[in-house]
Amino acid sequence: MTAATGMALYASAKFVAYCVWCWAGLRVLTGSPASFVRSLKFGALRWLLGLAFGVAAAIALGSVSRESVASLYFGVYAPLRVVEWLIMAVVMPRERTMAATFSSPRTWLWILGGIIVSFGSDALSPEGMAGRFCVGRCLC
Repeated sequence: MTAATGMALYASAKFVAYCVWCWAGLRVLTGSPASFVRSLKFGALRWLLGLAFGVAAAIALGSVSRESVASLYFGVYAPLRVVEWLIMAVVMPRERTMAATFSSPRTWLWILGGIIVSFGSDALSPEGMAGRFCVGRCLC
């Protein structure tokens, strides 16, 4: 498999995972049935957020030493992913106030699940498939 094919498969897997998790979020956060189209829209938004944050992280991190890869991976990507999923929790519900969003245990459990989905889908990156952490090249 070429590097380009591997990245395309990884990006596609991330997109699908984010669409599915956003579908779950629409049900959990809004309490109403989630449509396929809204799930795709929010999944695409989440994927684009991950791309933007991932590029910013890659630029900020620059060259990474082998010894610090694991600590950088979790130390950088966990906070970024909290922010990304929090943004999604704020923009997805139509009738909820910010205060209701931040105070809901459901919201925070959904965000935690989103972080797990994000880290889990990194296993499908070319680096993840090779048994390495994808620091500086991940789609957040």
